[in-house]
Amino acid sequence: MRRVYLENNILFLGEDNACLSLMAEAMAKHMSPPKARVFSAGIKSGRIPPEVRRVLEEIGVNLTNISPKRVNEVPLNEIDLVVSFGDAHAKCDSLPRKAKIEKWSIPDPARASGGTSAVLSVYREGRDEIDKRLAALFLDHWRHTA
Repeated sequence: MRRVYLENNILFLGEDNACLSLMAEAMAKHMSPPKARVFSAGIKSGRIPPEVRRVLEEIGVNLTNISPKRVNEVPLNEIDLVVSFGDAHAKCDSLPRKAKIEKWSIPDPARASGGTSAVLSVYREGRDEIDKRLAALFLDHWRHTA
């Protein structure tokens, strides 16, 4: 499927912008999507779990200059694509009508239980799934500009 929003503004939207949506923003910015501006936000505010930092650092991505934000802290009128984790988009009535909404159903690692290694494994699974989906999102552009 050819993606058409490669030069547009992307918002990764989550419940609290502390886990999946924040990881997606950091990883997307690390990939340096051409001509795309990348944001993340949450319906409510949250705190970044230490596991998020750890699993991102494992792949060379850091959270410098990235922090949890609420939806009202991003330029919503400029957003062309909303990537919603879970049903976050359904809980946000301020999304622009012009924005395409793409739902990524990835289990929230923040709900993981068990020992440290089991919890980290769940965070890594979420990170790796985001990585695959981001690669697919930006691949078409890279393929046609080489």
